[in-house]
Amino acid sequence: MMKHIIFGVLLLLCVRTVVAQQNDWGVWTTMDIEKKLNKRWNVGAGFEYRSQDGLSLTDQIRGSLGFQYNPKKTPFKFGVNYTLIANKKQKKDIFVNRHRFTFSATGSYKYDRFTASWRPRLQATFYDTTEKDPDELDNYRWVVRNRFGLKYNVPKLPLKPYVQIEIFNRVFSDLTPSYYKNRFSTGVEIGIGKRHELDFGYKRNSELKNDKKYLFNAVAVGYTFAF
Repeated sequence: MMKHIIFGVLLLLCVRTVVAQQNDWGVWTTMDIEKKLNKRWNVGAGFEYRSQDGLSLTDQIRGSLGFQYNPKKTPFKFGVNYTLIANKKQKKDIFVNRHRFTFSATGSYKYDRFTASWRPRLQATFYDTTEKDPDELDNYRWVVRNRFGLKYNVPKLPLKPYVQIEIFNRVFSDLTPSYYKNRFSTGVEIGIGKRHELDFGYKRNSELKNDKKYLFNAVAVGYTFAF
């Protein structure tokens, strides 16, 4: 019964993404390194490349550094992260830097081979320039993101298929409505030994732009090395 309830809630959350109209697609590739410092602290660094219009145009290049704390006797892990985002402005053929700081908590609940998760996150983004760009979508300084996920551990195989829905809300802003974006993700994690993991998936962003819905589809490929 618990399996059906968790799956049903996630399915209802995903319905809102179906009504959007397709606009663009690209490929998101990530490479991450994670180091366990001790029983409570982890550190990680990552690189990400995002394209648009298929693979023909560069959209973003990202580099990140973060720390995670795992307290005793709680289902939550807490993290802080900094990301430098080089955002390509196609009309001007230049990159504009963004500095993003995130503070998050990740909670999980296991039932049989299923793992349900919830990750609330506060996001603060700052620009190197004060110039306003009407083509920039995700340009809100303060954002609260809530991500809900469900993962399944396949018996006798190093495979973990998953589904996620993430909801974005503006905070400390006069713009309405506060909700402006959601992201649906599905894919599979593939473990290779104890240190390597591959992630192949699909992501769909549905975002409000000038009171219209903008849809972006991404093929996602990721690699993580943990030691």
